[in-house]
Amino acid sequence: MTNTHLLRQTIAALMAVVSLCLLNGCLHLEQKLQFLRDGSVIATYHYAVPAAMLPALTAAQDALEQQLPTPAQDDAASAQPMNWFLNETAVRNFFQRPGVELRQYRQTESDGQHHVHIVILARDGARAVNTGLFGTMTVKKQEDDRTAFTVEPPGYNQAWTKEQVERMRKLCPDLKLTLTVVAPTDIVTSNGVQTDAHTVTWTFADDGVAHNPFAIIPTLKATW
Repeated sequence: MTNTHLLRQTIAALMAVVSLCLLNGCLHLEQKLQFLRDGSVIATYHYAVPAAMLPALTAAQDALEQQLPTPAQDDAASAQPMNWFLNETAVRNFFQRPGVELRQYRQTESDGQHHVHIVILARDGARAVNTGLFGTMTVKKQEDDRTAFTVEPPGYNQAWTKEQVERMRKLCPDLKLTLTVVAPTDIVTSNGVQTDAHTVTWTFADDGVAHNPFAIIPTLKATW
């Protein structure tokens, strides 16, 4: 992904944070990639957002579209609207490509939270990941026969000032994004929290330290 793509995503992410937090609520996103031995990958998404914020989310997206340039046709995948997960048709259209299947799309509400669950099967897991289908991620086979998985979060290489962190903390104290990866074999190394031999999780949230919460670059190595 080019620097232009990253910049666009960074601007969108920051504007989304500000817009979402104006109603004292925040978006939670849990993403999971399960790599299978046959080379396929199952991607699951769980979005949770206060139900009262849904109108504001749509309004924020409308404002965002007026301030960002229209992406080129081959760049559409990197410019999905922040509220795209609420539109089943948009989700189906995005994942409608050879070898990719939308297994589940479900919306529910409980305790004032609106939940969206999405399950995707990609038969060629490495290709799907490397083409950016699930984000700025890569899967590469290395010379030592190990597979390396890495992620470049939007704006990971941008320093945040103390004032920016404090503003995010004030507006959105509950922003939380998690990424879980399940490898088909034992994980050799990773910089996340390993919950078992095959599973590692990274959490992007305010940890009380004044720095960019997206500064970490998730990595893992496994033999598969």
